[in-house]
Amino acid sequence: MNEGLLARIQSYVHHRAFDRGQIIFFPEDACDGVYWVREGRVKVTRPLGDGRKLSLRHLFPGDMLGEECLVNRPERGAYAEAMTPAVLCVMQAGDFRRMSREEPELSMRVAQRLCQRVTECEEVLAATVYKPVRSRIASGLLRMQARSVHPEDATVHVTHQELANLVGSTRETTTAVLHGLREEDIVSLANRQVTVLDLDALAQAAGGR
Repeated sequence: MNEGLLARIQSYVHHRAFDRGQIIFFPEDACDGVYWVREGRVKVTRPLGDGRKLSLRHLFPGDMLGEECLVNRPERGAYAEAMTPAVLCVMQAGDFRRMSREEPELSMRVAQRLCQRVTECEEVLAATVYKPVRSRIASGLLRMQARSVHPEDATVHVTHQELANLVGSTRETTTAVLHGLREEDIVSLANRQVTVLDLDALAQAAGGR
């Protein structure tokens, strides 16, 4: 993104810090702004009718959320929660819509992000429908490891419940699969983190082999 555009965007952006576990927005909140993750991690979940929540995605530095304001939705329809201490850049919805119309480069960047998200969602959907839970968990770990701030770091910071929510499993089943991967020396487990020891073996597990 060119420096001129960055400068124009910065004039409309302010920064907000969130503590771990702090809610950024609630499902019934108005779609009055868009956010970019500057530091930390954020998760977006959607409430289900039976009291449970569906994890839609985890976001890392550079990721965008709240873009539903582009289509003038009256409410968010989901929770956004800081998974770690986080700093987010915030732009008012009206400013974001106007800049998206006036700045082709910004529009293209937003479109690219959304296309990437659609592709990831389709991959997750295909895995959920056709792959066993072991493969889905391995795939989830690979996606999170690749999206981390330092991709060369083999450690994924996630709880068993968070991973289960992302891949459409239960905590008990996810824990059993992770223990199996640990016994095969594919991963090691610690408090709120999974460290990949054998990336090739994990990729094979993700492929259902």
